[in-house]
Amino acid sequence: MAQQNKKTRTTLQDVADQVGVTKMTVSRYMRNPESVAEKTRVKIAAAIEEMGYIENRAPAMLSKSSSKAIGILLPSLSNQIFASFVQGIETVTKANGYETLLAHFSYDELEEERKIASLLSY
Repeated sequence: MAQQNKKTRTTLQDVADQVGVTKMTVSRYMRNPESVAEKTRVKIAAAIEEMGYIENRAPAMLSKSSSKAIGILLPSLSNQIFASFVQGIETVTKANGYETLLAHFSYDELEEERKIASLLSY
């Protein structure tokens, strides 16, 4: 991975520069790979893999005023019943295209409030 020494995260522009295409072409590839020529798709996919690009979902969430994320706030992670509970939730959320965000508050009311605020920020 060529970008491991870089302190900032790999951007669409970094991928575009590596491949020799525009940032818009990489963006189009990310939204709908079939809209990009096959030869270019292969190059973009290879660059994404090599550079360790991870999509930033924040702009899409902001433009839609929603996200495909569901927060799960638990009082503890040590109780097996909570593990089964989370597995059940993730079975349903994954099947419907949602991500789960997991947090716990260790039965501390102030921490619970902080975690709720944090989860709501997504």
